[in-house]
Amino acid sequence: MAPPLPIPQSPSAQSPGAQSPDAQSRSAQPRSASLRSQAGRVALVLALLAVAAWPQETSLIEKVAANEVAARKGRPHYFYVAEERSARTGGHLWKENVVETTDGSLRRLIAIDNQPLTAAAAEAEQRRIDNLVSHPDEFRRLNQAHKDDEDRATQLLQMLSSDFVLTPTGEANGCLRFTFQPKPDFRPASYQERVAHEISGTVSLKRPEDRLCSLEATIVHPVEFGFGMLGHIDQGGHFSLARKQVDEKNWKSDHISVHINGRILMLKSLAQDQEAVRSEIRVVPLDLTLAQAAQLTRQGPISSS
Repeated sequence: MAPPLPIPQSPSAQSPGAQSPDAQSRSAQPRSASLRSQAGRVALVLALLAVAAWPQETSLIEKVAANEVAARKGRPHYFYVAEERSARTGGHLWKENVVETTDGSLRRLIAIDNQPLTAAAAEAEQRRIDNLVSHPDEFRRLNQAHKDDEDRATQLLQMLSSDFVLTPTGEANGCLRFTFQPKPDFRPASYQERVAHEISGTVSLKRPEDRLCSLEATIVHPVEFGFGMLGHIDQGGHFSLARKQVDEKNWKSDHISVHINGRILMLKSLAQDQEAVRSEIRVVPLDLTLAQAAQLTRQGPISSS
């Protein structure tokens, strides 16, 4: 049912002190305008405070990237226990004691699919390690092809500061969180930048230390090299890592996930599938020999003091 129409009143029916509706409207306009002006000033102040509360994204990313580069130059070596499922492990879950040295990481397999090695398998693993200690050139060769996950993250951080749009989305686990995507005017000049041009993701940064907490990137469009004749990387590839603070100044990745499919020159597969978790992370001396590292993989972590 429609609401009843208001009953019109003649001017004589108004109380002596009452204003006409037109007069009331005219008198309310200055007050309304004043309130709108005050509300606008309050909104502007709140907006400015919100912007001030967030560090400028580009400058913050530049600081974090610079800190990570500096940390890579003077980084310590670590002992950690790794649990990994990847192409390297044949799809099985390998548990390994790992010691980093100047020439690479020495790994000792201690369990497969949550089952400790048999005595025969442990003896075979010891012979493999003894052979590497006796042939350090072979050990260095095996490690040359290894691409460190934190090197990947540092390289991407350097690109984020100049070639990507970052948008703050809040905090997670005490770290500032941003989404990122390529700038519209980003013009890739290398194969690596071609891949970066097709990714988006999130990055988390720790203040005031200005260090990387986590990074996730997804390939949102397929990447072709030489119109696909030289190679390609499939859409949907994913790379992520999370890091923990080991001590006052050192950070180390404790979870790595890589799932990328592709092919180069139509022959060699670029497929990478890795899920790895690291625990018991400790700093070890920088001057460990390979023999000392091998012994340490038997004993577990020791102090660097």
